[in-house]
Amino acid sequence: MPNNFLTPQIIANEALMVLQANLVMANLVHKDYSKEFVKVGDTITVRKPAKFIAKNFTGETSNQDATEGSVLVKMDRFRDVTVPVTSKELTLNIKDFSTQIVTPAMQAIAQAIDEDLIAVGLEHAKHIVKGNARATKPEDIGNMAKLFDVAKVPLANRRVVMHPTHKYRYVMSDNMSKVSESGSEKALRDAEIGKVYSFDTYMDQNCPDAPVATGTATAYKVTAKKGEETVKLTDVDAATGTVKKGDSFIVEGYKYTIVEEATAVGGTIETVKIDQPLHADFTTVDALLIKEPNSLAFHRNGIALVTRNLSLPMGASKAYIASANGLGVRVVIDYDTKHKQDTISFDIIYGIKELDEEMIGKIKG
Repeated sequence: MPNNFLTPQIIANEALMVLQANLVMANLVHKDYSKEFVKVGDTITVRKPAKFIAKNFTGETSNQDATEGSVLVKMDRFRDVTVPVTSKELTLNIKDFSTQIVTPAMQAIAQAIDEDLIAVGLEHAKHIVKGNARATKPEDIGNMAKLFDVAKVPLANRRVVMHPTHKYRYVMSDNMSKVSESGSEKALRDAEIGKVYSFDTYMDQNCPDAPVATGTATAYKVTAKKGEETVKLTDVDAATGTVKKGDSFIVEGYKYTIVEEATAVGGTIETVKIDQPLHADFTTVDALLIKEPNSLAFHRNGIALVTRNLSLPMGASKAYIASANGLGVRVVIDYDTKHKQDTISFDIIYGIKELDEEMIGKIKG
Protein backbone atom coordinates (compact mmCIF):
# COMPACT_ATOMS: atom_id res chain seq x y z
CA MET A 1 0.00 0.00 0.00
CA PRO A 2 1.41 3.45 -0.88
CA ASN A 3 2.38 5.61 2.09
CA ASN A 4 0.32 8.57 0.96
CA PHE A 5 -3.15 7.23 1.77
CA LEU A 6 -5.56 9.85 0.42
CA THR A 7 -7.38 12.08 2.88
CA PRO A 8 -10.19 14.59 2.18
CA GLN A 9 -7.69 17.41 2.74
CA ILE A 10 -5.26 16.07 0.14
CA ILE A 11 -8.08 15.45 -2.34
CA ALA A 12 -9.71 18.85 -1.76
CA ASN A 13 -6.44 20.73 -2.26
CA GLU A 14 -5.80 18.83 -5.47
CA ALA A 15 -9.38 19.46 -6.61
CA LEU A 16 -9.01 23.19 -6.03
CA MET A 17 -5.82 23.33 -8.11
CA VAL A 18 -7.47 21.38 -10.95
CA LEU A 19 -10.53 23.64 -10.84
CA GLN A 20 -8.45 26.81 -11.03
CA ALA A 21 -6.46 25.40 -13.96
CA ASN A 22 -9.63 24.68 -15.96
CA LEU A 23 -11.50 27.95 -15.46
CA VAL A 24 -11.48 30.78 -17.99
CA MET A 25 -14.39 33.13 -17.24
CA ALA A 26 -14.18 32.77 -13.48
CA ASN A 27 -10.63 34.12 -13.51
CA LEU A 28 -11.63 37.23 -15.47
CA VAL A 29 -14.68 38.63 -13.66
CA HIS A 30 -15.05 40.46 -10.36
CA LYS A 31 -14.93 38.04 -7.42
CA ASP A 32 -16.45 38.34 -3.99
CA TYR A 33 -15.43 35.65 -1.53
CA SER A 34 -15.41 35.10 2.20
CA LYS A 35 -15.09 32.04 4.40
CA GLU A 36 -18.53 32.44 5.94
CA PHE A 37 -20.81 29.44 5.51
CA VAL A 38 -24.04 29.63 3.50
CA LYS A 39 -26.88 27.33 2.51
CA VAL A 40 -28.35 26.88 -0.95
CA GLY A 41 -30.82 29.67 -1.63
CA ASP A 42 -29.36 32.16 0.85
CA THR A 43 -29.37 35.77 -0.32
CA ILE A 44 -26.35 37.81 0.65
CA THR A 45 -25.33 41.43 0.18
CA VAL A 46 -22.07 42.12 -1.60
CA ARG A 47 -20.34 45.40 -2.28
CA LYS A 48 -20.06 46.60 -5.84
CA PRO A 49 -16.72 48.00 -7.05
CA ALA A 50 -16.62 51.67 -6.02
CA LYS A 51 -17.28 54.48 -8.49
CA PHE A 52 -16.33 58.10 -7.91
CA ILE A 53 -17.10 61.45 -9.50
CA ALA A 54 -14.36 64.05 -9.95
CA LYS A 55 -16.13 67.14 -8.59
CA ASN A 56 -15.23 70.78 -8.89
CA PHE A 57 -13.40 72.06 -5.82
CA THR A 58 -14.97 75.34 -4.72
CA GLY A 59 -13.38 75.77 -1.32
CA GLU A 60 -14.72 72.70 0.48
CA THR A 61 -14.37 68.99 -0.26
CA SER A 62 -17.32 66.64 -0.57
CA ASN A 63 -16.60 63.17 0.79
CA GLN A 64 -17.55 60.17 -1.32
CA ASP A 65 -18.00 56.83 0.43
CA ALA A 66 -15.76 54.19 -1.11
CA THR A 67 -18.06 51.44 0.14
CA GLU A 68 -21.31 52.82 -1.29
CA GLY A 69 -23.19 50.61 -3.65
CA SER A 70 -24.26 47.06 -2.91
CA VAL A 71 -26.22 44.33 -4.60
CA LEU A 72 -28.17 41.29 -3.46
CA VAL A 73 -26.94 37.96 -4.78
CA LYS A 74 -28.76 34.68 -4.38
CA MET A 75 -26.50 31.72 -3.68
CA ASP A 76 -28.53 29.35 -5.82
CA ARG A 77 -25.94 27.65 -8.00
CA PHE A 78 -24.97 24.43 -6.27
CA ARG A 79 -22.82 22.18 -8.43
CA ASP A 80 -22.02 18.63 -7.38
CA VAL A 81 -20.20 15.60 -8.72
CA THR A 82 -20.57 12.44 -6.63
CA VAL A 83 -18.95 9.19 -7.70
CA PRO A 84 -18.50 5.75 -6.12
CA VAL A 85 -14.93 4.85 -5.19
CA THR A 86 -13.25 1.66 -4.12
CA SER A 87 -10.85 1.16 -1.24
CA LYS A 88 -8.17 0.46 -3.82
CA GLU A 89 -8.75 3.84 -5.50
CA LEU A 90 -8.46 5.60 -2.14
CA THR A 91 -4.98 4.14 -1.68
CA LEU A 92 -3.65 5.37 -5.02
CA ASN A 93 -1.03 8.07 -5.18
CA ILE A 94 -2.43 11.55 -5.74
CA LYS A 95 -1.27 11.70 -9.36
CA ASP A 96 -3.17 8.57 -10.39
CA PHE A 97 -6.22 9.43 -8.29
CA SER A 98 -6.29 12.91 -9.79
CA THR A 99 -6.19 11.51 -13.32
CA GLN A 100 -8.94 8.97 -12.69
CA ILE A 101 -11.32 10.86 -10.41
CA VAL A 102 -10.42 14.43 -9.48
CA THR A 103 -9.61 15.91 -12.89
CA PRO A 104 -12.76 14.79 -14.75
CA ALA A 105 -14.94 15.77 -11.79
CA MET A 106 -13.50 19.27 -11.53
CA GLN A 107 -13.49 19.76 -15.30
CA ALA A 108 -17.25 19.20 -15.21
CA ILE A 109 -17.68 21.77 -12.42
CA ALA A 110 -15.39 24.26 -14.18
CA GLN A 111 -17.45 23.90 -17.34
CA ALA A 112 -20.66 24.58 -15.41
CA ILE A 113 -19.22 27.72 -13.76
CA ASP A 114 -17.97 29.15 -17.04
CA GLU A 115 -21.25 28.32 -18.83
CA ASP A 116 -23.23 30.05 -16.09
CA LEU A 117 -21.08 33.20 -16.19
CA ILE A 118 -21.34 33.41 -19.97
CA ALA A 119 -25.10 32.81 -19.87
CA VAL A 120 -25.63 35.68 -17.41
CA GLY A 121 -23.37 37.92 -19.49
CA LEU A 122 -25.15 37.19 -22.77
CA GLU A 123 -28.56 37.73 -21.17
CA HIS A 124 -27.58 41.14 -19.79
CA ALA A 125 -25.37 42.41 -22.62
CA LYS A 126 -26.13 46.07 -23.40
CA HIS A 127 -23.89 46.23 -26.48
CA ILE A 128 -24.43 43.90 -29.45
CA VAL A 129 -22.20 43.45 -32.49
CA LYS A 130 -23.28 41.30 -35.42
CA GLY A 131 -20.32 39.17 -36.47
CA ASN A 132 -18.95 39.53 -39.99
CA ALA A 133 -17.61 36.22 -41.30
CA ARG A 134 -16.21 37.94 -44.41
CA ALA A 135 -14.07 40.44 -42.51
CA THR A 136 -10.35 40.44 -43.28
CA LYS A 137 -9.48 41.79 -39.83
CA PRO A 138 -11.06 41.48 -36.36
CA GLU A 139 -13.42 44.38 -36.98
CA ASP A 140 -16.06 42.83 -34.72
CA ILE A 141 -13.79 43.40 -31.73
CA GLY A 142 -13.02 46.89 -32.98
CA ASN A 143 -16.72 47.70 -33.24
CA MET A 144 -17.25 46.43 -29.71
CA ALA A 145 -14.35 48.58 -28.49
CA LYS A 146 -16.03 51.62 -30.03
CA LEU A 147 -19.27 50.86 -28.16
CA PHE A 148 -17.34 50.49 -24.91
CA ASP A 149 -15.44 53.72 -25.58
CA VAL A 150 -18.65 55.66 -26.15
CA ALA A 151 -20.09 54.18 -22.95
CA LYS A 152 -16.93 55.33 -21.11
CA VAL A 153 -16.04 51.85 -19.97
CA PRO A 154 -12.53 51.98 -18.46
CA LEU A 155 -9.80 50.74 -20.79
CA ALA A 156 -8.10 48.56 -18.19
CA ASN A 157 -9.57 45.11 -17.52
CA ARG A 158 -11.61 44.84 -20.72
CA ARG A 159 -11.96 41.23 -21.90
CA VAL A 160 -13.42 39.32 -24.84
CA VAL A 161 -14.04 35.61 -24.35
CA MET A 162 -14.50 34.10 -27.79
CA HIS A 163 -16.37 31.18 -29.20
CA PRO A 164 -13.92 28.94 -31.14
CA THR A 165 -15.60 29.99 -34.41
CA HIS A 166 -14.81 33.62 -33.72
CA LYS A 167 -11.33 32.86 -32.47
CA TYR A 168 -10.30 31.17 -35.68
CA ARG A 169 -12.12 33.73 -37.81
CA TYR A 170 -10.02 36.48 -36.26
CA VAL A 171 -6.76 34.54 -35.90
CA MET A 172 -6.82 33.78 -39.62
CA SER A 173 -6.89 37.49 -40.40
CA ASP A 174 -3.60 39.27 -41.03
CA ASN A 175 -3.98 41.73 -38.17
CA MET A 176 -4.79 39.09 -35.57
CA SER A 177 -1.99 36.83 -36.73
CA LYS A 178 0.51 39.61 -36.10
CA VAL A 179 -0.90 40.11 -32.60
CA SER A 180 -0.68 36.39 -31.89
CA GLU A 181 2.88 36.11 -33.14
CA SER A 182 4.22 39.12 -31.27
CA GLY A 183 5.70 39.18 -27.79
CA SER A 184 6.27 35.84 -26.15
CA GLU A 185 5.16 32.28 -26.70
CA LYS A 186 2.34 32.93 -24.23
CA ALA A 187 0.27 34.64 -26.94
CA LEU A 188 -1.51 31.46 -28.04
CA ARG A 189 -0.88 29.37 -24.94
CA ASP A 190 -3.98 27.84 -23.42
CA ALA A 191 -6.95 30.21 -23.63
CA GLU A 192 -5.11 33.51 -23.95
CA ILE A 193 -4.67 35.02 -27.41
CA GLY A 194 -3.48 38.59 -27.03
CA LYS A 195 -4.62 42.20 -26.74
CA VAL A 196 -6.81 43.50 -29.56
CA TYR A 197 -8.48 46.93 -29.75
CA SER A 198 -8.13 47.45 -25.97
CA PHE A 199 -9.48 43.98 -25.12
CA ASP A 200 -7.55 41.09 -23.62
CA THR A 201 -8.82 38.19 -25.70
CA TYR A 202 -9.41 34.57 -24.73
CA MET A 203 -11.06 31.47 -26.14
CA ASP A 204 -13.63 29.52 -24.16
CA GLN A 205 -15.21 26.34 -25.51
CA ASN A 206 -18.17 27.00 -23.23
CA CYS A 207 -19.36 29.96 -25.31
CA PRO A 208 -22.70 28.76 -26.71
CA ASP A 209 -23.53 27.94 -30.30
CA ALA A 210 -26.40 26.42 -32.25
CA PRO A 211 -26.39 22.97 -33.88
CA VAL A 212 -25.76 22.68 -37.60
CA ALA A 213 -29.49 22.41 -38.27
CA THR A 214 -31.60 24.57 -35.94
CA GLY A 215 -35.36 24.73 -35.53
CA THR A 216 -37.34 27.40 -37.33
CA ALA A 217 -38.61 29.06 -34.14
CA THR A 218 -36.92 32.44 -33.66
CA ALA A 219 -38.57 33.43 -30.38
CA TYR A 220 -40.67 31.91 -27.59
CA LYS A 221 -41.56 32.12 -23.92
CA VAL A 222 -40.92 29.34 -21.42
CA THR A 223 -43.11 27.95 -18.65
CA ALA A 224 -41.51 25.40 -16.34
CA LYS A 225 -41.57 23.74 -12.94
CA LYS A 226 -38.50 23.41 -10.74
CA GLY A 227 -36.83 20.00 -10.90
CA GLU A 228 -38.60 18.83 -14.05
CA GLU A 229 -36.83 18.11 -17.33
CA THR A 230 -39.56 19.33 -19.66
CA VAL A 231 -40.78 22.83 -20.54
CA LYS A 232 -43.77 24.39 -22.24
CA LEU A 233 -43.08 26.87 -25.04
CA THR A 234 -45.60 29.59 -25.90
CA ASP A 235 -45.68 32.59 -28.25
CA VAL A 236 -43.57 30.56 -30.67
CA ASP A 237 -42.58 32.51 -33.77
CA ALA A 238 -44.03 31.35 -36.11
CA ALA A 239 -47.27 29.59 -35.19
CA THR A 240 -45.92 26.28 -36.53
CA GLY A 241 -42.28 26.91 -35.63
CA THR A 242 -40.05 23.99 -34.77
CA VAL A 243 -37.31 23.24 -32.25
CA LYS A 244 -34.67 20.60 -32.90
CA LYS A 245 -32.37 18.46 -30.81
CA GLY A 246 -29.40 20.60 -29.81
CA ASP A 247 -31.26 23.92 -29.82
CA SER A 248 -30.57 25.83 -26.62
CA PHE A 249 -31.96 28.80 -24.77
CA ILE A 250 -31.11 30.90 -21.72
CA VAL A 251 -33.58 31.87 -19.00
CA GLU A 252 -32.64 33.70 -15.81
CA GLY A 253 -28.96 33.11 -16.49
CA TYR A 254 -29.24 29.35 -16.97
CA LYS A 255 -28.66 27.60 -20.30
CA TYR A 256 -30.80 24.60 -21.27
CA THR A 257 -30.56 22.40 -24.34
CA ILE A 258 -33.53 20.78 -26.08
CA VAL A 259 -33.07 17.04 -26.60
CA GLU A 260 -35.92 16.22 -28.99
CA GLU A 261 -37.66 17.72 -31.99
CA ALA A 262 -41.06 19.34 -31.59
CA THR A 263 -43.44 21.46 -33.68
CA ALA A 264 -45.69 24.24 -32.41
CA VAL A 265 -49.43 24.14 -32.87
CA GLY A 266 -50.97 27.58 -32.83
CA GLY A 267 -47.76 29.01 -31.43
CA THR A 268 -47.50 26.54 -28.54
CA ILE A 269 -45.42 23.44 -27.82
CA GLU A 270 -47.11 21.83 -24.82
CA THR A 271 -44.07 19.87 -23.70
CA VAL A 272 -40.51 19.31 -24.88
CA LYS A 273 -37.62 17.61 -23.11
CA ILE A 274 -34.48 19.43 -22.01
CA ASP A 275 -31.06 18.22 -20.89
CA GLN A 276 -31.20 18.87 -17.12
CA PRO A 277 -33.59 19.63 -14.25
CA LEU A 278 -34.91 23.19 -14.10
CA HIS A 279 -33.51 25.55 -11.50
CA ALA A 280 -36.83 27.24 -10.62
CA ASP A 281 -40.54 27.66 -11.36
CA PHE A 282 -41.39 30.31 -13.92
CA THR A 283 -44.30 31.25 -16.18
CA THR A 284 -44.06 32.68 -19.71
CA VAL A 285 -40.53 33.99 -19.28
CA ASP A 286 -38.82 35.33 -22.39
CA ALA A 287 -36.08 32.97 -23.55
CA LEU A 288 -32.83 34.07 -25.14
CA LEU A 289 -32.42 31.68 -28.06
CA ILE A 290 -28.96 30.58 -29.13
CA LYS A 291 -29.09 30.53 -32.92
CA GLU A 292 -25.44 31.27 -33.77
CA PRO A 293 -21.95 31.45 -32.23
CA ASN A 294 -21.77 33.87 -29.30
CA SER A 295 -18.76 35.59 -27.76
CA LEU A 296 -18.84 37.75 -24.67
CA ALA A 297 -17.17 41.14 -24.16
CA PHE A 298 -17.06 42.66 -20.69
CA HIS A 299 -15.17 44.73 -18.20
CA ARG A 300 -14.03 42.92 -15.07
CA ASN A 301 -16.47 44.96 -12.98
CA GLY A 302 -19.46 44.18 -15.18
CA ILE A 303 -20.09 40.68 -13.80
CA ALA A 304 -19.53 39.23 -10.33
CA LEU A 305 -18.85 35.67 -9.27
CA VAL A 306 -19.79 35.38 -5.59
CA THR A 307 -18.53 32.33 -3.73
CA ARG A 308 -18.89 31.17 -0.17
CA ASN A 309 -18.14 27.95 1.67
CA LEU A 310 -20.58 25.13 2.25
CA SER A 311 -20.65 23.97 5.85
CA LEU A 312 -19.15 20.59 6.66
CA PRO A 313 -21.91 17.99 7.08
CA MET A 314 -22.72 16.84 10.61
CA GLY A 315 -21.38 13.40 11.32
CA ALA A 316 -19.05 13.37 8.33
CA SER A 317 -15.57 12.82 9.72
CA LYS A 318 -14.02 12.55 6.27
CA ALA A 319 -14.71 16.02 4.90
CA TYR A 320 -12.63 19.09 4.09
CA ILE A 321 -12.97 22.50 2.42
CA ALA A 322 -10.08 23.88 0.37
CA SER A 323 -10.21 27.57 -0.51
CA ALA A 324 -7.92 30.01 -2.30
CA ASN A 325 -8.14 32.86 -4.81
CA GLY A 326 -11.87 33.36 -4.34
CA LEU A 327 -12.93 29.72 -4.69
CA GLY A 328 -13.87 27.04 -2.19
CA VAL A 329 -14.28 23.33 -2.91
CA ARG A 330 -15.80 20.88 -0.45
CA VAL A 331 -14.88 17.19 -0.53
CA VAL A 332 -16.81 14.57 1.46
CA ILE A 333 -15.95 10.87 1.57
CA ASP A 334 -18.87 8.85 2.87
CA TYR A 335 -20.34 5.38 2.98
CA ASP A 336 -23.60 4.97 1.08
CA THR A 337 -25.64 2.57 3.24
CA LYS A 338 -28.34 2.25 0.59
CA HIS A 339 -25.98 0.87 -2.04
CA LYS A 340 -23.28 -0.29 0.41
CA GLN A 341 -20.41 1.50 -1.26
CA ASP A 342 -18.03 4.37 -0.58
CA THR A 343 -18.68 7.62 -2.41
CA ILE A 344 -16.71 10.81 -2.85
CA SER A 345 -18.49 14.10 -3.39
CA PHE A 346 -17.06 17.30 -4.85
CA ASP A 347 -19.27 20.38 -4.60
CA ILE A 348 -19.23 24.16 -4.73
CA ILE A 349 -21.83 26.88 -4.18
CA TYR A 350 -21.85 30.26 -5.88
CA GLY A 351 -23.98 33.11 -7.17
CA ILE A 352 -23.61 35.27 -10.25
CA LYS A 353 -24.77 38.84 -10.68
CA GLU A 354 -24.51 41.40 -13.44
CA LEU A 355 -23.13 44.60 -11.89
CA ASP A 356 -23.24 47.03 -14.81
CA GLU A 357 -24.87 46.20 -18.15
CA GLU A 358 -23.00 49.11 -19.78
CA MET A 359 -19.87 47.02 -19.24
CA ILE A 360 -21.19 43.92 -21.03
CA GLY A 361 -21.51 43.20 -24.75
CA LYS A 362 -21.80 40.24 -27.10
CA ILE A 363 -20.69 39.31 -30.58
CA LYS A 364 -23.17 37.00 -32.31
CA GLY A 365 -23.03 35.32 -35.66
